[in-house]
Amino acid sequence: MGPRCSGRAQPGVIRGAGSLSAVAKVCHSCGKGPAFGNNRSHSMVATRRRFNPNLQKVRILVSGSPRREYVCTRCLKAGKVLKAL
Repeated sequence: MGPRCSGRAQPGVIRGAGSLSAVAKVCHSCGKGPAFGNNRSHSMVATRRRFNPNLQKVRILVSGSPRREYVCTRCLKAGKVLKAL
């Protein structure tokens, strides 16, 4: 192993499949993902934080077949996806 390779698995990367692919937490319908900003303490010191969207894993119809995908609650409420029965 080289100096830059630690031999540990990377977080969020699935091994074992033919190629490495990252699993992203984004809405299947609108593509909404996490937003980034700052936490502000009383002394106004800024530390980075994430604003995660409200994603639900639901069974929806994707090109005629049911699949489990992450969909944000705004798309569910607006009826932008067709839930599988």
